Amino acid sequence: MRIRKRKDTQKWGYEISFRGKRFRKSGWKTRDDAQKAAEDVLSRLRRDISMADRGTTLSLIEAVNGFMKYSARIGKSENRLRGLYSNFRSFVLPFFTAEIRLKDITHQDIENFIDQQMKRNISRTTIHHYVTDLNALLNWAVKEEVIQSNPMVRVSRKRIRPERVIKKGFTPEQIKTCEAALEGEERLFFRFLLFTGARLTEALSMSWDDVSYEGKEIILRGTKTEGSLRKVSMSKGLSETLKALETYRVDTPWIFHHPDGKKILRRDKLFKKITNRTGIKITAKDLRDVFASTIAMGSDKIRPDVQTVSDLLGHTNLTTTKKYLYSLKENRRAAVSVLDDVFESKNVTENDTKNKKDSEESPKSLNLWWRCRELNPGHYGYEPYALTI
Repeated sequence: MRIRKRKDTQKWGYEISFRGKRFRKSGWKTRDDAQKAAEDVLSRLRRDISMADRGTTLSLIEAVNGFMKYSARIGKSENRLRGLYSNFRSFVLPFFTAEIRLKDITHQDIENFIDQQMKRNISRTTIHHYVTDLNALLNWAVKEEVIQSNPMVRVSRKRIRPERVIKKGFTPEQIKTCEAALEGEERLFFRFLLFTGARLTEALSMSWDDVSYEGKEIILRGTKTEGSLRKVSMSKGLSETLKALETYRVDTPWIFHHPDGKKILRRDKLFKKITNRTGIKITAKDLRDVFASTIAMGSDKIRPDVQTVSDLLGHTNLTTTKKYLYSLKENRRAAVSVLDDVFESKNVTENDTKNKKDSEESPKSLNLWWRCRELNPGHYGYEPYALTI
């Protein structure tokens, strides 16, 4: 390593020879600055080479640990880290084994992993999540030069493409039936989800500090996307729900809590109770859907735009928001009714009769010209069997 001053620019620079390659750069005002920059470059080169050398022996468990540390360092949410940990520990590591070298994992191994998961009674969407996490790990390994290429690029993932599910909406009567099946704090929690569109984890993480009666709004501290942290204005129903929850308030910051004041982490039993009592299968996610669809449907007084709905849901992409608007049946029916208004015939029956009479009087050969091969040898028509004749 050499530190010297250029005569033409009067700037300090360095010259480094490392493993047969030469690295030169200048532009520093002092020798100390150039010296520090050279040491930083040399340290990085040694680290990268060390990581590349480890690629021949780095085991899968070591790679997973490195990837988890990297994910935490770049700011992945706690929920995302918990999901990665669960998928790697429960499915990826048991199949590939923890001791296997990362460079020894082939695309065929990944195909076999997918085959095994498809034999389980789980959805393609779930398998897609497992493979996505494994792909993220392998991409990180390529970036860190632990492996030269990602074997996932040779894997066909069409068979695990997430299913497109068209949900059926819930009527207001069904929502009221579900609400009536609950009582006390559980019923208020149901109403809170309905009037805020909050994700389950967002609702369970709500504290009284996030409630502003004066400003008539609450803060939802989501961590799923950049737009998850948002303010939601209080409707009359939400305001009444929060005031009713005040009666359950104890010496704890959490709005929803156990009798001893500890934060509630799950509420599976609440929705199972609704199903058992009403026969209606509903989840917290469904209430978020109802919130979005109801607002988007609007009323005679106001009809919010999609961007407003997106902001209330904490989305960063309008495409995601549109997936929640599946239950706007009345809007769709009203939209297609425009066709009837524009193209409606005054006397449809008479026109149909006239067309039928004209058709009977027309030569059959002209009426079926596109089906008849004998009259038009150069045209095989649109019938499926035409190409085999």
